[in-house]
Amino acid sequence: MAHPDPAPGPAGNDLERLMLVAREAQAANPVEDVPERAPNLFLWTAIAIALVLTSLAIHFFWPAS
Repeated sequence: MAHPDPAPGPAGNDLERLMLVAREAQAANPVEDVPERAPNLFLWTAIAIALVLTSLAIHFFWPAS
């Protein structure tokens, strides 16, 4: 299967042409960074404590035999 000759210039094939158009659009209209939120440490601490207490309860109160 023969490939058609690429168009002259820096955007020879479709992918390069699309990437060039995307770069130009982003340069003209840049995307603003979304502010990041800190993780909710209280929630993760509560989950960790609940898991540790569950593990300890299973260890001490589950019948061994």
